[in-house]
Amino acid sequence: MQIINNRTRLNHKQALVDSFGSADKVIIVSPFLSSSFDFFPFERLKHLKSLKLITTLKSKNDDQRNKVKFFRQLFDFGSTENIDITILIDNSLHGKLYISQKNDLFINAIVTSANFTNNGLRVNNEWGISIDDNENISTIVNELYRNVIFEPITLTKVSEFEKQIESLPKPETQPKDNLDLSSKLSIKTNPLHINTNVNYWLKPIGVSDNMIPWDMEFDEIDSDLHFSDKNPRGVTKGDILVAYAVGHKNILSIYRVTSEVRNTGVANDRWPYYVVGENLTPFYGKDWNQYNITISNLKKEVLDNGLFNITPSGKNSYGSLMRGADKLKITKQFADYLIEKIVKINDEISTMANNV
Repeated sequence: MQIINNRTRLNHKQALVDSFGSADKVIIVSPFLSSSFDFFPFERLKHLKSLKLITTLKSKNDDQRNKVKFFRQLFDFGSTENIDITILIDNSLHGKLYISQKNDLFINAIVTSANFTNNGLRVNNEWGISIDDNENISTIVNELYRNVIFEPITLTKVSEFEKQIESLPKPETQPKDNLDLSSKLSIKTNPLHINTNVNYWLKPIGVSDNMIPWDMEFDEIDSDLHFSDKNPRGVTKGDILVAYAVGHKNILSIYRVTSEVRNTGVANDRWPYYVVGENLTPFYGKDWNQYNITISNLKKEVLDNGLFNITPSGKNSYGSLMRGADKLKITKQFADYLIEKIVKINDEISTMANNV
């Protein structure tokens, strides 16, 4: 491990030049970008074949216009130098990472406070560490990609952004820029990167005599999700649990099962079986009480419009849940329908949050 310090000759810019110098693929992860592409010597990266950029594009934010200029320069550079360019948007991004890859192995990652700007890499008081463990870097990269819910920014999309910017000049007197490019982004078909051949379940939280309080937050990264004294054998790792509150039926958050079924080992426990669930929508989970998204409303929307079945049996009933069942299997189509709604709200909240 190596410490990178802008107060030394080995500042972040030099560290990146050294790290990227022998790489054929690099990943730049930075919420903020320089207004100019020219501050970094990309021409010195003679082996580069692929460059991926992960950044933010927050509506009504001052840096949208400069970012679109940067995107255009990046695509022009890729076209001139025959380098594959990929631009991804993650509006909950806060970390800064610079990753080098060669012959399909990750050779270096710089984890740092420094954004990809001239000041961030050279002038500001910034520190970072350099690591070279392929396995750990691979884990980081997989997490990065899993957090991206939008389709990549294409050159065509950049042209659309440029037209929108031209039609809405930056105000000189208004304190806020009304430009909203993020509304033009398209959510992926599978925004939560859910594996194929998994099951989808409605999972009640709370009981009728102890209902979930309206001010309770569901923004923990993972949680133990409990079942009754009957082993939930159908629930396996990778499955998706759509958690909702008993009583008012509001959806609380969406979880991915990350463990095998476990037992608390507590005698006479009312809810002895549980799985660990990764919270896939923590921003929504924190503010779920601001939205009236219930399993009843969603069921009515789907059935009234004759879209598809909500349960594999085709009965399309929540009867077993109303009789106290601790889970109900739902169709992938219905799960996708409600996941799209929750994911969109989750991203809107994270975009508005002051987290960059």
